[in-house]
Amino acid sequence: MKMAEMSLFRMARQQMNWLGDRQTVLAQNIANADTPNYRAKDLKGLNFDRELRDVDQVRLRATSGTHLQGTVQKPDYRVEELRPREVYETNPNDNGIVLEEQVMKVSDTQMKYQLASSIYQKNMTMLRTAIGQGNR
Repeated sequence: MKMAEMSLFRMARQQMNWLGDRQTVLAQNIANADTPNYRAKDLKGLNFDRELRDVDQVRLRATSGTHLQGTVQKPDYRVEELRPREVYETNPNDNGIVLEEQVMKVSDTQMKYQLASSIYQKNMTMLRTAIGQGNR
């Protein structure tokens, strides 16, 4: 199995690609802050519930009858969908772009990208260590 095909790496790479695309959209919003009647855009979020369902389950091999078969309990919580809020601020060009809000989204996107990149890197290091190649 190739490293790129492993679900953890695939999901981290997909997240980083989505965040890169989001950064582009947010940069366009900031660039068009003075464009009359321009409306801010954002990407639709990734559906990680669907992605997690597609993850291959790893089954442990029982070499003895005394080994326990693990079970995975799904968390018991409910998630409410957030409704998009109305933009109350408008600038003189009559568009809904609030620069402070866009800059905050850019910063949030950057932090999430760094997190996904760090997860990818740490897991690569862990796998290299496991197969005896150390930190290369």
